[in-house]
Amino acid sequence: MIIAERLLTNWHTTCYIKGQKAKTMEHKTIKAAHIQSRHSFHLPADKLQDDPAYLDDFITFCKASGTRRALVEVLTLRSIPVSAISTLLQNGLQVDVFLKTSLNQEFDLLAHQDLISNLAGLQVERLILFDRPNRQEFWKPETWIKPDLLDIFLEKYILLAEKCLEKNIQPVFPPLQPAGDYWDTAFLRLSLLKLKEKGKTALLESLMLSAYSWSYGRSLNWGAGGPECWPSSTPYYTPENSQDQQGFRAYEWYQAHARAVLDISVPILLLEAGRAAEYGTTLREAVQEDQSATLKTILNRLYPDDTAGEEMPSSNLLPDTILSCNFLVDLDWTTLKDTFATLASQQTDTVETQPLEDGQKAHSPDVLLHYLLLPDETWQVEPHKTALLEPFISRYHPVVGTSLDEALAAKEVTLVITAYHSAEEALATLEQQENLIIRKIRLETNPVVEEVHDH
Repeated sequence: MIIAERLLTNWHTTCYIKGQKAKTMEHKTIKAAHIQSRHSFHLPADKLQDDPAYLDDFITFCKASGTRRALVEVLTLRSIPVSAISTLLQNGLQVDVFLKTSLNQEFDLLAHQDLISNLAGLQVERLILFDRPNRQEFWKPETWIKPDLLDIFLEKYILLAEKCLEKNIQPVFPPLQPAGDYWDTAFLRLSLLKLKEKGKTALLESLMLSAYSWSYGRSLNWGAGGPECWPSSTPYYTPENSQDQQGFRAYEWYQAHARAVLDISVPILLLEAGRAAEYGTTLREAVQEDQSATLKTILNRLYPDDTAGEEMPSSNLLPDTILSCNFLVDLDWTTLKDTFATLASQQTDTVETQPLEDGQKAHSPDVLLHYLLLPDETWQVEPHKTALLEPFISRYHPVVGTSLDEALAAKEVTLVITAYHSAEEALATLEQQENLIIRKIRLETNPVVEEVHDH
């Protein structure tokens, strides 16, 4: 029997066998078998509206490439593509929605809440609320000049985000315009500070960010390391010998500010990945050949090939906090299929050539490899709890449930441990099972949120 314990923020697991420290382990086989789990594709509203064959072509591509998630863009409260969302769900895809409305018109709270209720009925999982509120055009001219602009925005965001939680939809903080009329990192940091000050515990516990991933024709490593590595860069000023957040790795800058305020890393969705510039605009560098090469580079960072001759620097890999990399590229379906077919072939080779350790037997596909045992059923339905689990599930893809009998049938079991649930009884039962790998995840709650609970 092998027992191990890990924190949710540390994916390399230190295992202990009979009280002695053993080697660090990873679920390479499970990771390789689910290579398409961390990417998604935007479905732009104009494509769905103007091209009758677009949705069918996309679904065909998804089946060929193993793509399992789609991000549907909604431009107005009255333009929900119900039929398209239903068709995607019927074909086995998970659906997120990007609500790209703004506050440059009268805010209709009831209409927004009705939309959220309708999306819940459609089984939408995540909802990105608004698009780039740090741009002047997002606002009415008379509102933009007000000193309490952030408070006005957060008032609307909080109402909608709390409605999402009520309807078991994961709310996502809107992406910001890199740099922007209101500097993006300042907008984000001050927003998080205000959420903390307002005591919005549930929203902080379930916080998920989003970030545009345009390269602006620069290297994908532009701005790598975030503000800690480029301290001379300040709002509205980037020295010639420095770099900033205006590139693919903007997520690192946003994550740094989230950690500074909340003392914890948060999950992030990447948007319009693979593009040099915003959809509908172009840069000279944004030719089709560049998009194809960029797509392959991002995929290699998302799904590294463990059998490659050269090991990719860990700083180039997309961290586990990136839950979904949403691509939006101007490539034909054949090119996309070929790109993903090559990746799938590489990763399949990883599974087939992975040497078995001494005493390890090849498993039948019907064998339950990994079971994530939850404290109770609320961990499957409450958004702030499912958000905590999602990074682990996205990487290791266990069967998830609350059944101890099902857990006993698995080769590996990971137990969720919290301050209120030690799982001692379940652990005692599992320890009686021979040849079972047992691991524990101790979920850490944001200390800031814990302080809010105390008041």
